[in-house]
Amino acid sequence: MKSHSMTPPTATHIVMGLFVAIFALTPEIALAAPWDGAAQAVFDILNSGLTRMLAIIAVVACGIAAFFGKLSWDWAVKIVIGIVLVFGASTIVQTIIDASV
Repeated sequence: MKSHSMTPPTATHIVMGLFVAIFALTPEIALAAPWDGAAQAVFDILNSGLTRMLAIIAVVACGIAAFFGKLSWDWAVKIVIGIVLVFGASTIVQTIIDASV
């Protein structure tokens, strides 16, 4: 059997470990704060008038496809549930938070 011995850490490993520790202890240096802004931007996009109109068009297209027999009911349900989850996400999360407090 081959014996695996651990090699001692090099100076590079030690410096990298120190940087990781510093970034973990000070998230401002690691630039973790912009995630709030990015999350708000995604939320704003999902709640804009354009995405609302696209969702309405998707439901209308489902209705037309169902009328002509080209859409199965499982796909129609999946599309409607997806729209409910996308546009109702903030309400769903807030309800869960309120229920846990």
